[in-house]
Amino acid sequence: MLSPVTAPAVPLPWFPAAEAPGAAPGRRRADGPLDRFVLDPAAVSLAGPRGQDQDAGCAGPAALVVADGVGGGSGGAVAARVAVDEVGRRIAAAFAAGDDAREDAGLAGAVAAADAAVRRAASADPALAGMATTCTAAVLTRDGRVVVAHVGDSRAHVLRSGVLTRLTTDHTLVAALVASGDLTTAQAAASPMRSVLLRALGGSADPGPADLLAIRAEPGDRLLLCSDGLSGVVPDDTLRRVLAAERRPAAAAARLVMAALAAGTRDDVTAVVADVTPAGWADPAGPVLVGAAAAD
Repeated sequence: MLSPVTAPAVPLPWFPAAEAPGAAPGRRRADGPLDRFVLDPAAVSLAGPRGQDQDAGCAGPAALVVADGVGGGSGGAVAARVAVDEVGRRIAAAFAAGDDAREDAGLAGAVAAADAAVRRAASADPALAGMATTCTAAVLTRDGRVVVAHVGDSRAHVLRSGVLTRLTTDHTLVAALVASGDLTTAQAAASPMRSVLLRALGGSADPGPADLLAIRAEPGDRLLLCSDGLSGVVPDDTLRRVLAAERRPAAAAARLVMAALAAGTRDDVTAVVADVTPAGWADPAGPVLVGAAAAD
């Protein structure tokens, strides 16, 4: 079980797509007050050939989560559901307490608590031994930031002004080999080891603290969180074209899942899409639960 994780002592990394840290968040009206942002969210998840969806997703007006479970039998589905439930509960508590104003928006502790919850569930049922899950979460804070926490090989992207930027780095064996120069990107894409995780919640190894990063939100930003059932078979340029072409997040999420099917995915597929919009400009739905998170 992980020890409680506190906010990092150094500033979170800021992505090149973001404004400089410390820039005024959001837009200001002529009379001065800050315009609040919300997420207009949608989510779609589809089971692969196994017939049981071992992905889980949650999309709400302030937070998005995707988890891709691994484990024998129903273990992967349980791990993903436990992680999404725990992270969602912790994010709600952080907003209620005003902790979303913290640098990490409470996400470091939320992901650490999800790891502990997955391990507790596995230890309570021998049939679930060894289960694990990826977890990628994004929070839109009240001061106008998008804070992302990430463990595993699910991914987070932002589409801004027609440019798609991947915000997360895969925690996989082949990604490490590419980074070290031992594999090319093309070799990694074809490797039978491309889904071997080096870090996950649960399982046998301590995942360490989640990767954390932040960007300054802009109205019109479109966020995509997805499992590797999508990103592993659909190239980034296709992701960009679909995200840019569809007016509504729900249509974009559905088209992305269809693109994964057309590309021959053999895995569960989850796409969570959300637009950053000024409060009052949309009537955001949510939270929407999909995949294993929606199971009774």
